[in-house]
Amino acid sequence: MKTDTDTARRSERERIRHVEALRFEGSAAVPELLAELVQPSWAVRRAVVAVLAAGDRETALRLCDALRTGRDNEAKVAGIVDALSQSKADIDDVLIELTRDPNPAVVCDSAQILGRHESKRALPALAALSEHPDDNVALAAVEALGRIGGKEAVESLLKLAAGRNFFRSFPAIDALGRARDPRAGPTLIELTGEAIYAAEAVRALGRLGDPSTAAHLVRLLETVNESLVCNIALALVAIRDQSKRQFGSAAVVERALVNSPHVPVLRQQLVQSVKRADPSEQLAIGQLLAWIGDETTVPTLLSLLEAPGAIAQVAGASLKQLAHIAEPRLLEALREGTAERRRLLIPIVGGRSSARDALVECLEDDDPTVRALACDALARVADPTVVPALFTLLADHDRRVAQAALGAIQSLGSNETRELTLKAADSTDPRVRSAALRIIGYFAYSEGFERIAGAAKDSDEQVRDAALAGLPLFDTPRAAAILIEAAQSPELRTRTSAIRALGQTGGGPLVLAALRSALDDESPWVRYYACQSLGRLKDEDATSLLAARLEDASGQVQVAAVDALAHLRGARAFEVLSATVGSADPDLHRAALVALGISKLPQALPQLLSALAGGDAATRLVALSALAELGLPEAVPAIARATDDRDEGVRVAATGFLAARADAAATDELIALLRKNPERETLVAALGHTAPGRVRAIGDALVSADDAVAGALVGSLAHMGSAEALDAIRQGLHSKNDAARRASAAALVALQDAESAPALAQAALKDPDAEVRRISAAALHS
Repeated sequence: MKTDTDTARRSERERIRHVEALRFEGSAAVPELLAELVQPSWAVRRAVVAVLAAGDRETALRLCDALRTGRDNEAKVAGIVDALSQSKADIDDVLIELTRDPNPAVVCDSAQILGRHESKRALPALAALSEHPDDNVALAAVEALGRIGGKEAVESLLKLAAGRNFFRSFPAIDALGRARDPRAGPTLIELTGEAIYAAEAVRALGRLGDPSTAAHLVRLLETVNESLVCNIALALVAIRDQSKRQFGSAAVVERALVNSPHVPVLRQQLVQSVKRADPSEQLAIGQLLAWIGDETTVPTLLSLLEAPGAIAQVAGASLKQLAHIAEPRLLEALREGTAERRRLLIPIVGGRSSARDALVECLEDDDPTVRALACDALARVADPTVVPALFTLLADHDRRVAQAALGAIQSLGSNETRELTLKAADSTDPRVRSAALRIIGYFAYSEGFERIAGAAKDSDEQVRDAALAGLPLFDTPRAAAILIEAAQSPELRTRTSAIRALGQTGGGPLVLAALRSALDDESPWVRYYACQSLGRLKDEDATSLLAARLEDASGQVQVAAVDALAHLRGARAFEVLSATVGSADPDLHRAALVALGISKLPQALPQLLSALAGGDAATRLVALSALAELGLPEAVPAIARATDDRDEGVRVAATGFLAARADAAATDELIALLRKNPERETLVAALGHTAPGRVRAIGDALVSADDAVAGALVGSLAHMGSAEALDAIRQGLHSKNDAARRASAAALVALQDAESAPALAQAALKDPDAEVRRISAAALHS
């Protein structure tokens, strides 16, 4: 029985199909499309906006006319604004003309659209509108200027912010912070001294992210009231984060705090503000206390451990940094704390020898997570005397705990471990026996071989698995013979474990024969591990047998066969892999692409390039990974193009693969990409990986770079952190290019480079560029 809802949905789908059909009628369909914007259905309105936005210039011009004359419905006006904002048609000249319309609402909408277009042509008109007598128009103009950015926009915003007109200064201050132009710093700093604007100016300094303003905020923190303390903490953390992203260093904020002559006052201000701070503010305060905290701040940080999520994590990280002075309180809290608090404290004190006894006590906690964490922490303490206590947990009823205890024992070792292990191997508890066999195999205790050999036929499956897994580590003919015998077992789990273990041996005719035979086993998992093991042992003679498995009834076996063929170097193996690319099975197709990359053969390049150029995002990602694995310089341009892929996952992966390369081709591509996208922080970090000749190439590019590109290039040098890169930044301070000097000065301030102090002092006095002088002068006061 159909409901009213079903009918409405059907009607909605039909209207959307009709709207999509109107796309082909061009500007003639505008009136009908505009009529659909008044419908209550959001899905229909969204479809209308998409069709209108995709229209030609004539369509956009009719929308501009409707913006002026068809303002009878708010939903329709909102749809027109969205469509014009998304339109690619060149209509900015018409929109600029609309900013002179006598109707303030039309002017506001036109300004908003121009801002969303980031129209540089509109800057003079928007600057004029920022002084319009109508406050709503002025606000729309300010927001648009903030979106567009650039020298002219910032100058207009600075004028408005300095004008002290309450209704215009506030949005101008906000826009200046979002513009991320360091020239806003002095005006915003000045406004922090006026009570009415202080909070907004501090927030804007945080969004600005200019490292040279950190010292001022720290000085301000000494005297302000509690409400502003939280704003300053947020701003300092924002500057720290931006500095870390841009320059790979957060030293400027940390040193501004640590070097303050009033650290006790700062500490007191932060501690007193915690209780009434909201979660984001508590997060920021906890981060600052990590740098200037002492034993008096430990109780505050301990209280934050009870806070939710990220706050507790930051408090824990802060306490870890202060562990050298907070240790007695931390250990006391660990001994007396609840399970919930112990979960948070154990990672903080783990690895400290003084925490050993408290951690051993935690092994008896009722909470299994606490016990598992204590095992991990004791492994980091590196004190073998705790091994007996860890052995008692091998029989723990919680598998996580037993596994953590096993890992810790293997990490610590010792003569006592050998004795305890051999004794545990004779335990009547199969859990303990199994763990002991894994330890014997891990350390290859010769005294334990007979126990492992005998356990290969144990009545308990878990024990048999442990024994079979340990046998390859002894690498003896007898060990191989036991595994070959187990590979014929009627028990499926035993056969599977044996075939998997045979792949870890040194191979040999008998081993390879057993694995080839297992390719015909009735169990797909036995066949799966047989393929894997033959590939791992590089059995070229098994090529035809593995190729036949590409027709296996089980998908995982097919994929394992492809993976195995990838490890073989014969012409036949590559031929089979090439033929598998393009398979109708997407998993098999992608597995073949991965295999071509593993092959390292140049003849694989064309197929991988083709796969990267088309297909779905998952296939492109696999092809990209295979190209990176192939390692050919000829693949670099294609990897670089993938940094602009429509899928974010592919873009991120492509950037990461470029970052991992150290050849000149990758350097050239990264510099070219930064010239087009200087705001892409991932590209800055990628170019910031050390590679031969990279510093010189960046230096050459700086000669002609504009402000945005110079900032990105110098940021990459800062990320490198090498002496050569730092020297290049210092040299940049003497460049003939003003943009290079500005970027270099900002980086040296952020990096707190003491050796550059004389050069910065000289630049503060004599550099011909006012911005270089301002940045350099800020360094002298930090």
